[in-house]
Amino acid sequence: MNKVEKELHGYISGTERMSGFDSYDSYEGDMSYFDDSSSFDGDDFSYASGGSNTMNVSDPYVIQYANTTTANVTAILFGYNDYFGSTNYGNPVAVVITNLQGGTYGRLIAQSNNKFFKIGKWRFQSSTSTQLQQTLSINHVDANGKVQTVPLNLSIMRDAYQQQSDIIDVTRPVSVDGNTFITFTLIASATLVISMFPVSVLSGLAVLNGGQDLNTARAPRLSGKNVAPVIIQTSQAVKGITG
Repeated sequence: MNKVEKELHGYISGTERMSGFDSYDSYEGDMSYFDDSSSFDGDDFSYASGGSNTMNVSDPYVIQYANTTTANVTAILFGYNDYFGSTNYGNPVAVVITNLQGGTYGRLIAQSNNKFFKIGKWRFQSSTSTQLQQTLSINHVDANGKVQTVPLNLSIMRDAYQQQSDIIDVTRPVSVDGNTFITFTLIASATLVISMFPVSVLSGLAVLNGGQDLNTARAPRLSGKNVAPVIIQTSQAVKGITG
């Protein structure tokens, strides 16, 4: 290696140290979640393939909401303690809810009461453009009367470089238990598919099976998979930051 090559190598190494690319596992800045078992939630179900050294990737919960009326309605996601015993789980009867991952929506909402989880990434998909401009309300209600409501405005979440007009991907951690529910406006005659990627799951069954109660996984990268590498062309001398 000649002197010029050594100098260039030093500049590159210094730049990498400053950029942090050599310290993080995820391009998008998502937290990387791993565990030592071959199943994501430790219940010995096949949430991820491979042996004990395989990085587990989250399997999503995918729920579809369809508004069969010509009027806007208020839809509800989760809320076991408030809506599990209600007709259509608190939703208007005209709203058809389908679990696209198998099973039923009822099973998912019931599971949220005994197997708490944290959602790390969301995907909202609808062919109705105004549906993806709504603001969701994330609600946490306690038995002592305390209520916490946090807005999630979908209209400001769209990537400026995104090509698909019917999809919005959101990185927003939300912890779900029986006291958690989300409300949103479901536009007249619209269909909305919500994909939720859990990154943490609390499972008592995992402990009985010899595992741990908290099991974690990595939310997959949904956007920018086909982005070409950035190539910078310059006629100036190559300089970096060292130290």
